[in-house]
Amino acid sequence: MKTRYWVLLLGAVFLILAGLTALQYFGAKPAAQARVWADGELVRTLDLSEAGEYRIESAAGWNIVTVSGGRAAVTAASCPDGDCIRCGEKNTNPPIVCLPNRVSVQFSDSGDLDGVVR
Repeated sequence: MKTRYWVLLLGAVFLILAGLTALQYFGAKPAAQARVWADGELVRTLDLSEAGEYRIESAAGWNIVTVSGGRAAVTAASCPDGDCIRCGEKNTNPPIVCLPNRVSVQFSDSGDLDGVVR
């Protein structure tokens, strides 16, 4: 009887987490802008409606961010693992992150800041 309750509890937790994950990925509104951060500083704000290719320099290396079709992608990087390149084209969160180069591409709907943390 005890095992049955654990199975039901774990099943319910799994269903809740699966639902929240689905909402994050499938219910997200496409972003209008991408903010590119390097070494903890905002280095460029990209309009996702304008195609272009941008080289982002950081103290640890460089990344090429390409915007096309309302989406942004890291298409080349000096990092050894290339996980940021394998993220593909995106226009919603979660952000594209290159940990070795300390670069991230975060998506937002407008130019307004939600908040500042120091």
